[in-house]
Amino acid sequence: MISHFRYSLFTVLKILNQKDYFEEDSKFIFQTISTSSVECKPGSLFVPLKDKRDGHDFIPDALSRGAGYFLCEKGNPILHTLSEEDKKKAIFVKDSLVALGVLANFHRNRFSPLVIAVTGSSGKTTTKELIGNLFQFLPKSSLVVTEKNYNNEIGVPFTLFRINESTQIVVCEMGMNHRGEIARLSKIANPNIGLITNIGSAHIEYLKKPENIALEKADIAEGMNDSGILFLPEDVSYLKEVKSYLKKKKKNLVLWKQSEKSNLKILKESKDGFLLSYLGNTVQWKIPGITLLSNVRGMLALGEYLKLPVSSLVQTIETYRPPDKRLNIQKKHYTIINDTYNANPESMESSILASVQIASGKPLVWVLGTMKELGKYSKHYHKKIGTVLKNFPEGILITYGKDAKEIANARKTGFNLSFEETEKDRILLVKWIKEHAAKGTVILVKGSRSMKMETLVTDWEE
Repeated sequence: MISHFRYSLFTVLKILNQKDYFEEDSKFIFQTISTSSVECKPGSLFVPLKDKRDGHDFIPDALSRGAGYFLCEKGNPILHTLSEEDKKKAIFVKDSLVALGVLANFHRNRFSPLVIAVTGSSGKTTTKELIGNLFQFLPKSSLVVTEKNYNNEIGVPFTLFRINESTQIVVCEMGMNHRGEIARLSKIANPNIGLITNIGSAHIEYLKKPENIALEKADIAEGMNDSGILFLPEDVSYLKEVKSYLKKKKKNLVLWKQSEKSNLKILKESKDGFLLSYLGNTVQWKIPGITLLSNVRGMLALGEYLKLPVSSLVQTIETYRPPDKRLNIQKKHYTIINDTYNANPESMESSILASVQIASGKPLVWVLGTMKELGKYSKHYHKKIGTVLKNFPEGILITYGKDAKEIANARKTGFNLSFEETEKDRILLVKWIKEHAAKGTVILVKGSRSMKMETLVTDWEE
């Protein structure tokens, strides 16, 4: 990733509390900051991060492309391979990822936009996009919204680096895998407002128990000042625990009403979405799936709190379209619901209900892959999805992956077929659909990111 970053070397050293003083170059001005050596250019600050490979290995490449300086963790072996001249361009830090966050936090606090942070077990990206669309009346230069799903300890800093003198609103999505990550992101972004879409079972493998997930989401308040406000759905899981946590942190809480108790009511349901009523306005929400309406209600609660015009709230609902690979409907030989971006138990159930609504009596096939990061709870949650599918015996269930087979084991009713996560079985799955699914069949395709379910969609489109 790369972003504009106009700071002097002297300032960067000060921000990172460096005692080293580059006297001859202290007035050097950076132009960009990048975590990718390939994107480096003259004037770049290169930030090497550790992933499948250690980003420090790419420091020579970054320098060859013109990087002015680079962060470097003390004692990294790459130092033994660099020339004395290149070593002079090293800014030593204990942890380059932490340093990236420190730089982003400094940049964010130079300005005074309204920062809205969004997290949750599912629905984060939908809600983030909805809230961003709330402010479409502003000039583009005044609004910063997390791109795609860049919501981790790399993506959040690069969202903040986009803030400038013109920025009025920042909508920042925050995701996590392990305990403590949301707190760190919140302390980097210092949000004025937080919103938790829901508290489910995503990443329970790493957080051990559901209560920890609730506390992790509540940590979005960690970086808020005393006037910070957190929005929650009134039916959120572990509400008592979250309330207790927020009381200790002395943060304000706003609960938005769900279902027919809210200002948003369902007038009519169709395969294309919902006809809704909102404060005397008839509104068309063109996306199936009743679960997503909770995200809409969260956006409305925030908009109402900020006293935005009702016309802006209505327009936000009517103009929203889902991002790529998130409940995208592709109508060719089959009607494919491409929801392959990722999956957890809550989003899987939501997509199944949406598929039934979309099919509206047409032949329906669910192609469901394994949901990852559930740890010892994996069997339980896959079986739970199978229980949901018992309510729709007319549909055909095809599972892909070892753990996903538990969905079929629990469903029992209807037609169920299971394939292993191998290239041979993937080919057989594609072949089975082509040979048995009639033209116009509605096919939901969903699984965790690592299952690469989108390759199935590609093969059916050929």
